Amino acid sequence: MKQIVKKFNNLIEKTIFKVQNKTNNNFKISNFNKYLITFISLLFFYLFYLLIPIIYDKTWVQTTIESKLLDEFKINISASSDIAYRILPTPHFLIKDSKIFLDEIKKPKSIAEIKNLKVFLHQSNFFDKKKMNIKKVIINKANFSLSRKDLKLLSKFSNNHFSNKKIKISNSNIFFKDNSYETITIIKIDKAFLFFDDQNLFNLFDLRGKVFKVPFTLTFKDKKDSIKDKTINFKAKTLKLNIFNKFKKNKDELINGKSIISFLNSTINTSYKVEDSIIFFQSDNSEIYDSKINYNGELSINPFDLNLKIDLGDYEISELLNINSIVTEFLKTELLFNESINLNTSIITNTKKRGEIFQNAKIKFNIVNGKINFDKTKLINDRIGLLELSNSDLFTKNDKLFLNTDIKINIKNFDNLFSFLQTNKKFRKEFKEILINLDYDFFTNEIEFNNVKIDNNEVNDNLLTIIDSFKDNNINNLNKSRRLLNELFKAYEG
Repeated sequence: MKQIVKKFNNLIEKTIFKVQNKTNNNFKISNFNKYLITFISLLFFYLFYLLIPIIYDKTWVQTTIESKLLDEFKINISASSDIAYRILPTPHFLIKDSKIFLDEIKKPKSIAEIKNLKVFLHQSNFFDKKKMNIKKVIINKANFSLSRKDLKLLSKFSNNHFSNKKIKISNSNIFFKDNSYETITIIKIDKAFLFFDDQNLFNLFDLRGKVFKVPFTLTFKDKKDSIKDKTINFKAKTLKLNIFNKFKKNKDELINGKSIISFLNSTINTSYKVEDSIIFFQSDNSEIYDSKINYNGELSINPFDLNLKIDLGDYEISELLNINSIVTEFLKTELLFNESINLNTSIITNTKKRGEIFQNAKIKFNIVNGKINFDKTKLINDRIGLLELSNSDLFTKNDKLFLNTDIKINIKNFDNLFSFLQTNKKFRKEFKEILINLDYDFFTNEIEFNNVKIDNNEVNDNLLTIIDSFKDNNINNLNKSRRLLNELFKAYEG
């Protein structure tokens, strides 16, 4: 650069001296003006150099970019002929309406449509177009369509080294499809990038986006050293959810791994293995609100089918039934209301702590073809009887979460019931069963009693009025319940 500046100075001085000799004017140019003229001249030639790729043949550019993206990035892109060259912010080609193809045995399959594809260039040598070198790639406004089969092929792609040149994705969408190619989930991509980290020797994929309006981040690292570990970290701050997963595949193609799920004040540690597309898992020192839990189960991905058994030990049943607002918000996202999800969960707990109305609980949480129910859930009082749910349905309406269910209350020991409620002896009337149908609003914590029967007989208006006093669950407590139930027994004719 110093030599160039010196040559330009000499050229300027010679030119000035010639002008002086011809005009006999004794004027001088300051050093500042010399450098200014030199700078402007260099800038002119630099801009001219940057504009050289604009004269490249567009057909050659199209073919070369496709070839280099396939060789260096392992991406099969069909670039359109709508190609423009830009020098700002740095030199790049802007290609409109391209497609990404996934190589299959029979024929390539389109998995993405890209509105804007930017291919940035190194500025090393624009004079020789054959030495054109890609610096990075930016994909903007793309729609990716992926099925489960496509994910398997992409998983094989991740086993190879990514390019050490970054691919960035922004303002795009991922449409996940089922086997019938119907859209299951849409993920909005705000920002994402992938590349191979030469220093730490791993493939890195980082994504920031939204699913069901819930913001999240997803990071995937695939070690390419002797360890060959893969790690996935998913975070959703609004749900206070963090999922960390680490696994590796052995020589027999069996996968062993561990995952850590942090949700609210709970930490779920799981050890698992994968055999023939089925995941077998069990707990590994897991805790919910400082209480130890044990669980095990099986999970099939295609289709999604989960069988899960959970033993909460002596966890307090009252706390288990106290549904946190964050859990409610999670259910309102409708993530679980998916026809492709089947889930059969059994939760048991047995507490000996004083003050608990129920000592045993067997909670069933089932998802069948996108319908959620709690059928066969039982809450048991060892001295009095049990409460069981049936024909239940969890659903959303007007951005609210509701539960409609039948509740059957069986009384096994009347003496213990009346003793617990401190019922006056003259109002003690025996009955065997109470049937209730109700709607519970998780948003307002209110109960709507639709139908009540005692020993299969409809209750009168007087009893319904007393029962409706339980409507506002925000002010329900043990003393109030005792008082209202005793009023109910007093009004009940038997």
